[in-house]
Formats: sequence, C-alpha cells, structure tokens
Amino acid sequence: MDLQGVEDLILKGSYETASEYLFEFIDSYKIKSDLENLYNTLNLLNLICDKSPSIALNVVKIISPLVNQEDSWIRLATLEILLQVAIYRPYLLIDLIDMIKSRLYDNDSSVRRLAVKIVGKLILSLHIDSDELELIIEEYTEKLMDQDWKVKLLVIKKVHQMILEKSPPIENLEPLLSMTIINLRDEDDDVARSAAELLKTIDSHFLSGEKIFHILLNLLYNESDRVKELIIWLFGEIGSERSTEIIQFIPKIMNFLEVNDYRLQLKVINALINIAETNFDQIWANIVHSISETNSKSFRESLGNALYQLSQNHIQKVVPLLLEELEHPSENVRLIIALVFKRLFDEYQVEIENEITKILYRLESKYWRERKKAIQLLGNISAIVESEKISVWLTIELEHAIEIENDLDVRNEIELTLRKVRQTFPEIDKIIKKINEELKSFQEQIIEFQKLPAQFRIRLNSYIKSFKFNTTEIQLNQMYDTIIKRIQKFHDKINRFEYKRLAFDLLEEWEETKYQVIDELSIIKGFISDICEEKKEEFKSDLQTRINILMDRIEILKAQFDYIKANSLNEKIDDQWEGEESIKNQDLQESFNYISQIRQNLFKLDMDIREILLNNIEFDNIFKSLLSRWVAIKIEIQMYLNDLDRKIRSIKQQISEDYFYDNPPLEVSQFDSIDGLSNELTFQIIQGHIQSIISQGIEGIKKFNNNFDTLKAKLDLLISKSGFEESKRMIDMNSSQIKSFIEETEKQIDNVIEKENIFQKNNNIFNLYIRPFMEKWNASKELLIHKLKSFEKKSEDKLYLHQIKHYLKIMNPLDFELLSNYLGIESERLKDYVLNFISKNKLQAKVVNGSIYSSTYESEIPNFKEINLFKNIKTLGNKIILNLRINNPSNYDFRDLQIILRTPSYVNIEKEDSFPKFIHVDKLKSGSNFKFKFILKIDREIKQGFSEGNPDEINLTIHYKGPFDVSKRLSKKIDLLLS
Repeated sequence: MDLQGVEDLILKGSYETASEYLFEFIDSYKIKSDLENLYNTLNLLNLICDKSPSIALNVVKIISPLVNQEDSWIRLATLEILLQVAIYRPYLLIDLIDMIKSRLYDNDSSVRRLAVKIVGKLILSLHIDSDELELIIEEYTEKLMDQDWKVKLLVIKKVHQMILEKSPPIENLEPLLSMTIINLRDEDDDVARSAAELLKTIDSHFLSGEKIFHILLNLLYNESDRVKELIIWLFGEIGSERSTEIIQFIPKIMNFLEVNDYRLQLKVINALINIAETNFDQIWANIVHSISETNSKSFRESLGNALYQLSQNHIQKVVPLLLEELEHPSENVRLIIALVFKRLFDEYQVEIENEITKILYRLESKYWRERKKAIQLLGNISAIVESEKISVWLTIELEHAIEIENDLDVRNEIELTLRKVRQTFPEIDKIIKKINEELKSFQEQIIEFQKLPAQFRIRLNSYIKSFKFNTTEIQLNQMYDTIIKRIQKFHDKINRFEYKRLAFDLLEEWEETKYQVIDELSIIKGFISDICEEKKEEFKSDLQTRINILMDRIEILKAQFDYIKANSLNEKIDDQWEGEESIKNQDLQESFNYISQIRQNLFKLDMDIREILLNNIEFDNIFKSLLSRWVAIKIEIQMYLNDLDRKIRSIKQQISEDYFYDNPPLEVSQFDSIDGLSNELTFQIIQGHIQSIISQGIEGIKKFNNNFDTLKAKLDLLISKSGFEESKRMIDMNSSQIKSFIEETEKQIDNVIEKENIFQKNNNIFNLYIRPFMEKWNASKELLIHKLKSFEKKSEDKLYLHQIKHYLKIMNPLDFELLSNYLGIESERLKDYVLNFISKNKLQAKVVNGSIYSSTYESEIPNFKEINLFKNIKTLGNKIILNLRINNPSNYDFRDLQIILRTPSYVNIEKEDSFPKFIHVDKLKSGSNFKFKFILKIDREIKQGFSEGNPDEINLTIHYKGPFDVSKRLSKKIDLLLS
C-alpha cells in the first residue's frame, strides 16, 4: 500500500483503515528521515484526523513528537492537524499545552500563528486551574509584542474573546494594558483598530472610569494623529457608557476641534454624538459655551458643524433649543445658531414648521410680553430661513393676529415684523392674494365633489328607466372610473399645494369628503349593480324560454328522424334500386325528399343553436342541458346520414359502371364531351342531393360571415364591462364553431362524391356538373377562414391590450411572469404583444427589468383599491353595540374574506344577537357592502383584576385576496374607552 492507495481508501470512506496505514508510514518515514513523504502523509492525515474519537486519540499520540521536529514544514503540518483536534476534541491536548506553547517562540511566523490559534482555543475550551491559567495567559499575552503583525492580531482577538467569555484572573494588569496601548501605534491598521477595541473591553472589565479617561487624555496629547483618531473613538465609545465620569473631559475633547485636521475633527464630532446619547444636555451646553467664549472663527465654524450634526441626530429635541438660543446674548452664538437653523430647515422643514406652529399658539397668551416675544422670534425665523413659503405663512397669521390685538406694543412689533418681511419679499401681497384664490377654488371644488353621488345616481337611473341595461352596466363602471380619476386628480392637486399650513381645515374637509363620496358612490354602485343583476335574471328567464323552444325543435327533429328509422328508408333505397326504371318509383323519390328535409332541418337548428350560444356567452351555464341533448341527437342523425351518403355514392358508381358495360368504346367516343356518362337518371338521383349539401354549406358560411359584425359589437360590450374571460370564450367558441362546421360539411360532401376526384383531368360529365358547386364552396370556405383569422388576430390584440391596461391599474409595475400565468399565454409571446402595443402607441408604457411600467397608471389613491371599514359604536350600560360595514370601492372582486374579532378576556360576545368571532365571506363584489354586528358585554369584576397597563381595545382583522391571488390584510383597533 502506498500513499495513492491510502488516498483511495479515504475517498471510499474507509477512514479507520486509512489511518492505520498512515500511522505506519509516519513511523517508517521518521526512522528513514524521509521528510517529503512524511509531509505528504501528514497532509493526508489532516483530512481524517477528527473523523472518529479513536482516530483523533491515536493521531495525538503518534504526531505529538513532531511538534518539535527540526523541519519547519513538518512542524507546520503537525500543528495544522492539532488545530483540527483542538477545535472539536480539545481535551485530547491538555497534556500537550506546554509543548504547543513552546512553538509560540518558533522562528517560523506561520508556525507561531498556528500555535497562537491552538493555545487560544485551548484556553477558551478547557477548564484549567486559575493559577495555571494566569501563567498561561501571561505568557500568551507576551506575544502582543511579536514581530509578525498577524500573530499580534490573532493574540489581540483571542485575548478579547477570553475577556468577554471567561473573565480570566489577571492580577497584574499593567503589562497587558501597556502592550495593548503600544499596539495602538502599530503600522497595520487592523492591529491598531483591534487593539483599540481590546482596550475598550479591558476598561469595561478591569478599570475605573476616571483611570481610563486619564490614560486616554495623556495619549491624546502625546501621540500621532493616527493614534489620536483611535483615542478619540475610544472617548466616544467609553464615554457613552460612563456618562458621569466623562463630563469633566468633554471640554478637553471638544478643544481638538481647533486642530486643523478634517479627519480628526470628524472623529471628535462622532465621539461627541456618541457621548450625547447619554449626556445630550452637557454636550449642548459645552458647545454653546465654547462658541460664546472663543475668538477663533475657524473654531466657531467647527463647533457649528458639530452642533449641526448633533442636531441631525436629535432633531425633535434640538429645534426648540435652537429657537431659544436665537435670543442668546452672545452675537457669536446667534450667528452660528442661525447658520445651523438655516441648514436644518432645508432638511427638516416639517419638524421646524411644527415648532413654528407651537410659537404661533403663544400669540393667544394673555400676557403681552409673551406675545411680543413670540412675534420677535417669528421675525427672526423668517429672516434666517429666507423662505417665501414661511414668510407668506407668517404674514397671513400675523395679519390675522393684528386684527384682534389690543396692546399697542404688540401691535407695533407685528407691524415692524411685517414691514421687514415685505422688504425681503416685495411681491408677498400678490402671492397671498393668489393663495386665497386657490383656497377659494379648492373650497368650491370640494362642494362640487359633494354633489357627485346624487348626479351619479340620477344619470344611472335615467338609463334604467329607458331599459338600457347594457348601457347602464357599462356606464356604471365608466362613470365610477371617471369620478375616481377626478378625485385622484384633485387629491394630488390639493396635496401638492405648497402652503398646506394655511389649508388645514380644507385638507381635513377634503379627507372627510373623499371618504364620504367614495362610500356613497360604492353604495349607489352596489344598488345599481343589484338592479342590473335582477334584469340579468329576467333576461335569463327569457333566454330559458328561447332554449325551451329550441328543445322542442330538437324533439320534433328527433321524431322526424325516428320516422325515417321506423320506415327503414335507408334499406328501401337498396331494395328498390334495380335499374333505371327504379327512379320512377314515387315512394323512393319521396324518401329522398324526406331525408333532404331532415338534413335541412338539422342544418338550420344547428346554426340557430350556434348563434344563441355565441350571442349569450356570459350565460353559458344555462345551455348545459340543451347542448347535452343536442349533441347526442345530432351525432345519431349525422351517423345515419353519413351511412346513407355512402350508399348513394355506391349507387352512383354502379350506374356508371353499368353504363360503360352496355356501351362499347367506339360508341362512347362519339360523345367525348360527356366522357362516358350520359345517363339522365344519374343526375336525377345525385344532383339534388349534392346541390342540397353544398348549398347548405354555403348558406352556413354566409351566416358566419354576416355574424362577424355582431360578434365585434358583442366583444366590445364584454371588454367594456371587463368580461375578459367571457370575451376569450366567445373568440374560442366562434373559431371552434366555424372549424367544426367546415369539417362536418367537407365530410358530408366527401361521403357522397369523393371530392378528390372532382378536379382531375379526365372527368366524366357528373364531375363536370359538380365542379362549379365545389369551386363556389371552396372559394366561400377560404374567404371565411381568412376572415376568421383576421377576426381572431384583431380580437386577441384588443382583448390583451385592455387586459394589460386593466391590470396595470391594479399593479404597477406589472411582472411579465405573473401576468402571463394569469392570462394563460407564454411570457415571450406576451412581451411581443406589449412591445407591439407600445410601438404603435396603443399602450403608454415601457418594459423595465422584466415588468411593464406605465406612468399613466402610476398614482392611485390606495383607499380605492383596498377594503374600507366603517363602524358605528353605541354604549348602553356595560354593553357595547358594534355595527360594522366593509365596502369594496375597487373595480374588481375580493375573494376569500376571513373576518376575525379579538377581544380582551373581560369582554364577552352575546352570541344570540351577534355574528360569530370568525366570519368567512366567499366574495365581496365590486361596489358591494357586507354588514355585520357584535353586541359586547363587559364583565366589570374580571376587568378590575387587570392592571392598568392592559390595553382596553378590540382588534378586528380582515384577511382577503385581491387580483392575481395577492393576499391582503386590514387590521383595525377599536378603543373601548372611546366607545
């Protein structure tokens, strides 16, 4: 066995056998001093050294002497194996700690690194006597002074981990602290950064607050800028945890903002922000104080920058402080605060406007000094931010205030402030006039919106009274969509209004109006939809009457067919056909006439049934019994007629053969024009029959051709009502009907005349007679097929275009894969359609990252496509009557609604008069409502046992599915204390 053989054993999973061979090789190679093979053997052993406890135990015994092998490669390979063992079975190495520690001083840095990893792992994993552990750690930490940066980094990380996980006993901390501080100066950034993190951990476990800060402060004054950055970072990290001890050092840290080093200044600012998490007031006071005391412009600017970044992290707390500092006695402070305030205004306009609103409330104070101070503050704000929007707002508010102000000093202050504003913005009065006009326009439009539901109802009622139910159904959705778009457009417009602070009442009124209009429209829409449903039921009743008439016609046709079978007309043709004279038999002639009548009735009834199916595709379920009966009878009659046609074809061939037999070729040659067939009787037998079949076929084609215009109108009607499934079924049904009709007619013709022989060159006179009929049939058939293909193409294009537009209103952007699955067409084919529509400007959209995106449908008020919940709560003693209504304001149905009510344990539901806690609704149609009610009873005794922290609220959750089966959720909390 050689090393290759052992490798094969390892690949097969024979680890025990392989290890035995490897142990033998190691002993052999050690004796022979074959270092190369020994190294290769150790590499193989590394693959399986921890596969089982027995292998690991033997590995440690066999290779432990190699730890001190002279060759560094052998030592390295040995330690790699021991590292594997240390990770998973560290107890096996407890007796080898001293031997492995000796490698901490190896000449090879790679060996030292592995020794550091192993010893660190053993310290963390093994339970070692505290005295012995202290000696090991002391010796281990000495490697912080190693010449190799990786060794130092590994030691730092392991010591860090030891302190966090084991809190080892360290009697003499000074050496570790000194070596850690020395590593702060290391040229390697990773070592220096890790040393800083270790120093932070040492502080939190072993040092007092003041001691570490004094150490850091001393380093801060005596180290290079690179080390100073780490020291400042430590001040910030430790200072955020030691909020009391750091206070006296804050001014000293802040003084480093004077240093002309942007990186260092940035570190100082970050440290101050960290400290401010627990010491905000101290940081704020120190910065403001430093600004007021210093004469250095650059220092003031640095302090201002620190103040700005501090403010960004505490914007809610800072804005009132900034406004107070605008009245600071120091001009330096006021200037810096003004700069900071202006910068913050650009980013945090809403927060600052909220604070301005609070100042405006102070204009209602009964103390004139407070009112005057507020006006001065507003004037300062206007001058600082230099915002036309703020100035317009304040001007309007101050003009209102001066109308009711009685104090002369306050009035003078208002006039002074207004003059300053008008000096800054000379056109402000014109702007205010324009704003007032816009506000008046908004008010008028809101009033118009409030009238819309009544107009909507009157318009639709006029259609219903005129019995225009299709128009009503189309207009219902179109008018609703138009109104929703108007609401959407006005909603966007009023929310883009720049001076919202001046339109609070209008915005609130609009929100109420918007919901009220949507709710009323939905109620009206649901009511009108119910009327349309009633009219649909009436139409279905009339349709059922027409179906009953068709059923009667089917039964009559069946009776006629039964008569043929009962009189064996099919067999009589065989019996009575004895030659030329048989055609004169009057009974046989009548039989042919009767069969032709059956065929004609079958054709007409089939065409009528096809037509009623197509024209009423949305009521296809009502035709099931009709179709079941019709298909069975039609197949039976067609089979009979096909058998008869084949017999007629045989008779025709027999007559032709008899004629050729009775006339010699010379005689026939005198009548080349009739090519062997001049028997008058054959034409009498076949002519009427063939002509009837082809004429019926051509008549059917004419009906199909004439029906295309009706189908187009029907398709437009269905699409306008978003009846996409019905539209697709109608297109498919029309195509299926035409193809099946052509196929059935071709089969009938072939059964009688073998149409493939009609157009051959040496045709007899029979074929010459039939050929014009066949040519006319073929021409009509090809024309119909061409029109069908054109109709299918245009109809599918129109259907897909409207579906894409419809679903873009629901989900925008719209994923191709999702839409293709929903429409049932391939994704690539759908992309072709979309790109074609876009190129022809039929669809205003673009394709982005596998989705269709259209800015046309980009914005839609969310409330128009989600369920709305309306509640009415009444309280009677300890009972709460909860009347609830959910409404679907969208243009699509919601399905699988699950309504869940959760109440506190002290609230019981009176089951007799209430809905259950869990309600399931299969479908909530567009515009419809679902009402439900709960009567709740509060048990006062149980409630008294609950702590005040328990919420007095009811949770109502509604889970439902929208288009594309997307799951949606509505959750509402109802506070019992407010009911």
